[in-house]
Amino acid sequence: MELSIKQVWQLIRKSFEAFFENNPFRHSAAIAYYTIFSMPGIAIIAVMVAGSFYEREAVRTELLNQVTLLMGSNSATQIETLMNKAFFSAESFVMKMVGVVTLLVSATTVFASLQQSVNTIWNIKPKPDKEILKFVTNRLLSLAMVASIGFLLLVSLMADTMIAILKEAMSGILAGSSYYLVWIINVGISLVLITLVFALIFKVLPDAEVRWKHVWTGAIVTTALFITGKYLIGYYLSTSNLGDAYGAAGSLVALLAWVYYSVLIVLYGAQFTFTYNQLKGRSIRPNDGAVAVKVQEIEKGHESVTKIE
Repeated sequence: MELSIKQVWQLIRKSFEAFFENNPFRHSAAIAYYTIFSMPGIAIIAVMVAGSFYEREAVRTELLNQVTLLMGSNSATQIETLMNKAFFSAESFVMKMVGVVTLLVSATTVFASLQQSVNTIWNIKPKPDKEILKFVTNRLLSLAMVASIGFLLLVSLMADTMIAILKEAMSGILAGSSYYLVWIINVGISLVLITLVFALIFKVLPDAEVRWKHVWTGAIVTTALFITGKYLIGYYLSTSNLGDAYGAAGSLVALLAWVYYSVLIVLYGAQFTFTYNQLKGRSIRPNDGAVAVKVQEIEKGHESVTKIE
């Protein structure tokens, strides 16, 4: 069933109304804060996963190239610095294990936080009697998400290799046009990978029963908003001198701001996905380990009391 112009407008309006009702700025600020601490762990584990099948240094370079495409060279340099500082070289076995556990916890925290935010947007809450099991499951799920990023990084690296071979083979045929062809293919692959990441987030992270066909539209819309927001956020950061105002910590503050605004886009994508499925008559229901949450406002005299069921 195709949506009419009136339904598209209704979808956009309802998505924004519900989005702002869920206090997205608080969620985005919390996730951005966790991301700064999780980023080195995510990057290192992703490189380790992809490096199991490909040369690790090449994987590391590809990761930084992808970050440069998304966030800019300054953010890529900051992430590289965080990765270098995160490596531990302790000789003690106990200290190495502490380092490994710290790395795993930090890498999975951001996805666990993102899961809670998407659950809130989708009106879902884990059952209170399964909190310990849920905590362990969430960490394993978040670790799987990090490993998936490593796999997608490997796919990107292999695609770059194939593109380089294709460029060399066609250089004599297309001459100067080969540069633009390679650029178009690179952009296309990046868009596909970003869409896959968002689809995985909406499909796997929330405590909900959701099918793949329910998340693709939202993932594509989120990718379009994310790419558009990338340029708008980059323009804002480059013209506002936000980083310069904080001196030595300026690049880290700029990265934090970039993540904050990007998370807002992702959370709106989650809201859009939920509202779109509602409009299409598809219900996103909680899984066996969660319950649906209903927020109801009850008038008491001149005061409005919010009741959560």
